[in-house]
Amino acid sequence: MWSRLTAMLVLAACATQALAAVEREDIIVMGANGLNFTSYKTLRSDLAERVLYLGPDEAPDDAVFIVPADYESTPLDDGGTRLHFKSGSFALMNTGAFDAEVERNDNNVYVFNSWDGVTRSDGHLGKWNAPDDFASFSYTWVLPRNIDILAYESNRSGTWEKRENTLNWTGKQVNDIAFTIRYRVNPVQGDTSRSATQPARQPRSSSPQAPSGLSTSQLETSPPRSFDNAPAEQTQPQSQPELESQSQAEPAAPIVDGEPRSIELMKVVELDKGRPQVTGEGQRVLRRLAGALASDQVQRVVVHGPSFSDSRDTGGSVAQAARVSDFLAAHGVPDSKIEIRAGERADDADGSRVEISVTPGGLLDEFSPD
Repeated sequence: MWSRLTAMLVLAACATQALAAVEREDIIVMGANGLNFTSYKTLRSDLAERVLYLGPDEAPDDAVFIVPADYESTPLDDGGTRLHFKSGSFALMNTGAFDAEVERNDNNVYVFNSWDGVTRSDGHLGKWNAPDDFASFSYTWVLPRNIDILAYESNRSGTWEKRENTLNWTGKQVNDIAFTIRYRVNPVQGDTSRSATQPARQPRSSSPQAPSGLSTSQLETSPPRSFDNAPAEQTQPQSQPELESQSQAEPAAPIVDGEPRSIELMKVVELDKGRPQVTGEGQRVLRRLAGALASDQVQRVVVHGPSFSDSRDTGGSVAQAARVSDFLAAHGVPDSKIEIRAGERADDADGSRVEISVTPGGLLDEFSPD
């Protein structure tokens, strides 16, 4: 399992080859516990080949997938691995959990540092490329509803954008990039596995020195907002007689068909300038679907993103699946029951169809997308 988000990227082209612009995107889909994640990284260039170095704890076998699949793998003396791609572009997806990258403070506040504080002998740190800078670097967190972003900062100039359940940084002509993100992990509704004050893990004994320009006092703050980017509605608690009356009036939930069932939804989510957004029609359909799935009987909901024709679009498919997932979670579907997957690669991909698999499938009996 990969414990670090930083992959060290170096150029593997001969000296006579013309250099090409390098673009990289990292998408981190966070788990509800604030530590586990699914990560998608893609790098694009017009070069003939690239080399990716993985650290000793970053075995390629732990990846969900690596594209293109015809890379050459070479073990190194330090326990790491070198992947040689006969292409200037590649994509990797893996699951993992933050360890030394995150320090937990009081009140379930976590501080994430993408850089471990160690500068390489060649002067590189954090997320870097050689010999040239990144022409473009995009770094995105996709968050479940129980996590609030409190503050964020990078050591390089770039643009931060916080929109609903995503936090994105984009920089141009940058290198040696490090991020600090402060966030609060709130208890998941209905999760009694641990109290809000029970530690999930022991914090590291010491923190590395922050990179130049990363000052906690200078972090840009971002007050929590609801999923729809509006203040959460305040509701009055119901009185005990009202609760008892509802309890007596509500019949027991019927037994539903336990076999999995899949549905396909068209144009419920789209990429708007690279950002996944639920469409107006999608909001209407997904609210109705969430109503059907907001049940104690739901066991598993798997959201498959749209299909794609180019492997470099896998990250966008995952991001759109994550957007649908969090919309459902924000409207009552237990987020601990939802999983996300990339769509399939197909030459005739239309990029607009999302597949959702539900167990038990009988929960879909009362749902219609129309």
